[in-house]
Amino acid sequence: MSMLLVCAIAMAQTNSYQLLVRQAVTAMEDDSLRLAEQLFRQALKESPQAQGNVIIWSHLASIAERTGREDEAMEDYRQALLLAPGTTGLLLNRASLYLKMGNESRALADYNEVLDKHPDHAEALLMRAYIRQRKNMLKDARRDYEHLLRLDPNHEQALLGLALVNDNDRRPQEAMENINRVIDLYPTHAAGYAIRAGMEFDRKLYEVAEVDYSKAIEIEPENISFRLARAHFYNKTKRKKEAREDVRVAARLGATPAEVAGAAGIKPKK
Repeated sequence: MSMLLVCAIAMAQTNSYQLLVRQAVTAMEDDSLRLAEQLFRQALKESPQAQGNVIIWSHLASIAERTGREDEAMEDYRQALLLAPGTTGLLLNRASLYLKMGNESRALADYNEVLDKHPDHAEALLMRAYIRQRKNMLKDARRDYEHLLRLDPNHEQALLGLALVNDNDRRPQEAMENINRVIDLYPTHAAGYAIRAGMEFDRKLYEVAEVDYSKAIEIEPENISFRLARAHFYNKTKRKKEAREDVRVAARLGATPAEVAGAAGIKPKK
């Protein structure tokens, strides 16, 4: 075979590969996910060693995740990371999927890898702090939240997280200072009021707790969690009628039977 013919074949394959990728991306943009997946996989067969295949594997992972095939998505991320180890975007996406699948330890490992190279990465810091908080690694979680707040002193989620960490770590004054700062900075956001209401309830400050629960619901009237939390508050304070109304609204909004039973104070049958 002549060198000219070899070059011509290679050029044709390259053009075919590029066309398939463009068609697949267009299909994704049109939300034709099945077609996009078929075209991406055809492109992989066309040029299995192409440099752009890392992007294809990333797109395939996204499609699999969006269509509920989480195990396949995880394998696609693995393939992408084999081609481009340590890529920040891939690690963040895989960590998010690990969290969705309930594997906090592996998500934590991916966030650690990102932060080893980019210690000021805001998303990785926030999510690592969240996981550490859930694992009761309170000192480590506090360290991450405080690091994030040095980068952005008004970071709402970091302030909320730090408030909860301090509350769980028996630092009530610091916790209240954190949550009050959130409400001062973001008076039209519901989360601060809801979290402060929970803290006030724990401290038996029932009147102000009710005000804050009601403010959170006023801002987000269709938030199921807020309705259930206030129903629980009403039950604990012997206000059954108000509790039933919040439970009824929560059920209408889509609360699960277990959530409804819990908020209504009904113990599950053994």
